[in-house]
Amino acid sequence: MKCSSLPLLLLALASSPGISGGQVLVDSASNYSDLFGPGGSEVTVNPPDSLIGLTVGGSKSGDLGTYWKAEADGGASLKVVVGVAETGAQVALNDGKLQFNISNNESSILGALGIGGALDLDWSATATFNKSGNQLLLAPNTTYQLTFDVDGSNGLLNSTLGIFPTFGVELLDGNSAAVDAAGGGKLVNIIGLELLGIVGSPPYSGRAVVQFQTGSTVASGPAGVRFTGSALAPATVLNLGTEFASVTNLNIAVVPEPSVLGLAGLGAVALFRRRRTA
Repeated sequence: MKCSSLPLLLLALASSPGISGGQVLVDSASNYSDLFGPGGSEVTVNPPDSLIGLTVGGSKSGDLGTYWKAEADGGASLKVVVGVAETGAQVALNDGKLQFNISNNESSILGALGIGGALDLDWSATATFNKSGNQLLLAPNTTYQLTFDVDGSNGLLNSTLGIFPTFGVELLDGNSAAVDAAGGGKLVNIIGLELLGIVGSPPYSGRAVVQFQTGSTVASGPAGVRFTGSALAPATVLNLGTEFASVTNLNIAVVPEPSVLGLAGLGAVALFRRRRTA
């Protein structure tokens, strides 16, 4: 009887908007365990053909797995008398990760660009968290934290290679509009973030932690996330490998307001003490 008010107060706090909000959050290890599968799904640029010689360009878009829509831009095709060598930007799901790749059918295309030549490559992948019974529905005036692991060991996140890389993430509302980032703007540039070290992770890799803040109103409908990347890649860089970056272990969670929790906690303690001393 003396302690009954404390559990009731904590229950009321747990159900208040901005702390749980009633929405289902995203965890690629549990309620969205199929987010990075099935393997072997890809969107790959097929460069334009020519009668003979080198052509550059091309784009491709399409669905990727169950939740993603991907777009890739940039490629090259070298047609000679005995065959064709091609390379192009690619977004793929393989080995439980979202990959931003270069697709080569022959390594000879790397040298075909010549000295000073480079490919302008762009990648985009957007997931909508619309699984029945587990939709991500954003609440107003709420901070959301995204965490995910990044592997950029093959070059995309290495800005010292002279490829002018970009790699960013956005949180999208129910209308696919970008939500404000907690630090300003809407697109968070992963390059330049201090990634949290993961034991055994390769260079230019680690865990990214970013936050977004909704306003006083937010569009209804399932929310999503979008990753975008680009690079100006010369042949001398392409031979480092064909996987420029990959993303795994995505999690989206609500960040409780410290002031609300702190004040409520003090109130609960004070109430508990009054009950005990009454």
